[in-house]
Parts: sequence; structure tokens; C-alpha cells
Amino acid sequence: MSRQSAGLANDITTLEERVVTLATGTTQLDPAKHANRLLQISTADVAYTLNLPYATGSGDIYKFLVTVARTSGSVVINARHPSASASNKIIGTVFGFGSASTIVTYSSTANDIITLNNATPGGYKAGDYIELQDVAVGTWRVVTALLTLSTAAGATPFSG
Repeated sequence: MSRQSAGLANDITTLEERVVTLATGTTQLDPAKHANRLLQISTADVAYTLNLPYATGSGDIYKFLVTVARTSGSVVINARHPSASASNKIIGTVFGFGSASTIVTYSSTANDIITLNNATPGGYKAGDYIELQDVAVGTWRVVTALLTLSTAAGATPFSG
């Protein structure tokens, strides 16, 4: 059961509570502060490293939205668990929109990092969006991922 459906931990009533502007640098995402909210990436030229919590099957959803045209500094969404005895993976498909109206897809069944470097894997245009859900112990699912690529072919954002 997700926190959202339980209506307790994240009972959101105002816009300020539904939308969180992420700090630049490294952020350890906290379910109580970040789950089931729109997480804005709103700085054009600074790197972000966003560490997801360990997946437990909570149903929590993390929604990442690029709100400015990004010029430098990668955005890294990291599902790696700090413990050597535990692991997370990301499963699902990212849709990329390249030049000349080309649509490409990239899939993951075992990777644990998504990197948006403002170029071939996307993440540089306002409106780029990734939504991830905690679906099982150690497993994150790509619910929606729409990215703008700098070339027609692009490159996978998945690694790790």
C-alpha cells in the first residue's frame, strides 16, 4: 500500500506541499518529504545526484520534472543501495524524442542508475519528466519517462 493511498504520511492539501524544488548537489530522497510529490529540477547549470531510498514495495512514486532549459551538470537518479548486501534495480522503458521527430526507447531490467547529461540521454529541456515507483523489495519501475535527446539516435540513460 502506498503512502498516498493510505492518506496518512503524505496527506497533501496545498500546492507548496505537493511540489518540492530539489536542492542542487546530492540529496537523499526521504519518503516522508519526497514520495508522491512533484520533484522539480530547476537550476540550469548545476549537477544533481538524487539518491532513491531502498525499494521495499511501498508503492511510493517519485516524479522528477525538469523545469528549466539545462546547460551543464548532469542529473543522476541513483537507486544504488549503500549496503553491499542489498541491491536495487530499475525496470522499465524510457522514451526519448530526438531530432527530426525520431522516437527512441531504452529499456532496463537490472540497471540502478539513470543519468541525464543534457545531451544524448536527454534531460536538458524544460518538460523532461521521469516517474519511478517502488514496486517490490529492491525494485523500482519506470512508470513514465519522456526525455528530449540532442540527436536522433540518442543514448541510453541507464547504467550501473
